[in-house]
Amino acid sequence: MKLKNLVFAVCGLVLLAACEPPVDIPQEPKLDLMLPIAGTEEIWQAADHQGKPVLIAVMATWCPWCKRSLGALDETSKAYDGKVEVVGVFIDNDPALVEQVRKDYNIQSKVLYDGNEAAEQLGVQGFPHIILFDKKHHVVKVWSGYADNLAEQYAAEIDKLLK
Repeated sequence: MKLKNLVFAVCGLVLLAACEPPVDIPQEPKLDLMLPIAGTEEIWQAADHQGKPVLIAVMATWCPWCKRSLGALDETSKAYDGKVEVVGVFIDNDPALVEQVRKDYNIQSKVLYDGNEAAEQLGVQGFPHIILFDKKHHVVKVWSGYADNLAEQYAAEIDKLLK
C-alpha cells in the first residue's frame, strides 16, 4: 500500500510540474531609443550611432546618487569623444528641470529627457542605471547604483570594446 501511495504522489508531482506555466526569460534590452536632447530642439536617436559603442546612464533629477554619477559620465564622454556615444537619460519629462541639473553640475555630455518609457524598455529598476552597449548595440555591461570609481569602471569595459 505504501508503494502505491508513493507512485501516486510521484505521478501527481510530475503532472503538477508539467502544468506549470513557462518561466519568462528576460530579453536583452534593445537600443532603439529616440529622445529629445535637453537644451536643444534636437532628437537623439540610437540608430544614428550604429557601429559605435553606446554608454547610457538612466537617471532622475531628484536622485542624489544620479547627480553624483554625472561627473563620471562627463569624464567618460570627454575621454572617448568620437569613439563612444555617451548620454544621460533622465526619466523626467520637464526639459527645463533636466537642463538646470546639467548646468548646476557643469555637464557637457548630452542629456536626454522624457525617458520614462525608455527606462522601462531597458529594464531599469533603480537609479542610476548604466548600460554599455557594444558596436552592434548588444548589452556588454550593466551597472546599478553609484560607486566612487564609476569612470574607471566605464573605461575598463570600454577599452575592451575598442581593442
